[in-house]
Amino acid sequence: MKRLVLKPEQVKAIANELPEPYATLVLFLAVTGLRVGEAVGIKWSDFDSEILHVQRRIYERREGTTKTEESDRYIPIPSALLERMTALRKDGEWVFQSRNGTPLDPKNAGNRYLRPAVRKLGIALGGWHDFRHTLATQLLKQRHSTKMVSELLGHSDVKTTLEIYSHVEPEDFRAPLNERASDLLADVSKCPVLQQSAGSEMLN
Repeated sequence: MKRLVLKPEQVKAIANELPEPYATLVLFLAVTGLRVGEAVGIKWSDFDSEILHVQRRIYERREGTTKTEESDRYIPIPSALLERMTALRKDGEWVFQSRNGTPLDPKNAGNRYLRPAVRKLGIALGGWHDFRHTLATQLLKQRHSTKMVSELLGHSDVKTTLEIYSHVEPEDFRAPLNERASDLLADVSKCPVLQQSAGSEMLN
């Protein structure tokens, strides 16, 4: 499945289109890069101040361990995001929970809320995993170390981070090509056609 690397304004638009707790779930995924199964598997007891211990996931509505040993990790949650999550807190142990107190079901939430929202917005989202891909791609473009990004995402191998989560878009070619053009075109003779065009404009 082809993954969409979202622009910040697209993430905001999706969040604004969704009711809670789905809006905050989208923002949480976009900020942290957690797998959606890890996100809905978070309990309030997993926090030590602002440090989150990612230690389980929900897969096919069942609670289990993380995907790999490396996926069991500690990450700091930005205070603004944690405040938003805390504001939604209700009775129960799960951070992202359904009305009956069980963890959110990603498949059900995707079909009932996420897909209708992105369809309305005209955003070709592939699914929850696109938020994870987006964060990884952006961090690598910002030249953060591959090892850091790999450990943040809970990958067992940095090759996974580079081969699957690093996306190149046409716009990424613009800066290097502009720089190359500036180097090569600055000190060469003008194109005859351009010189003729400039002369014609001066006569007019």
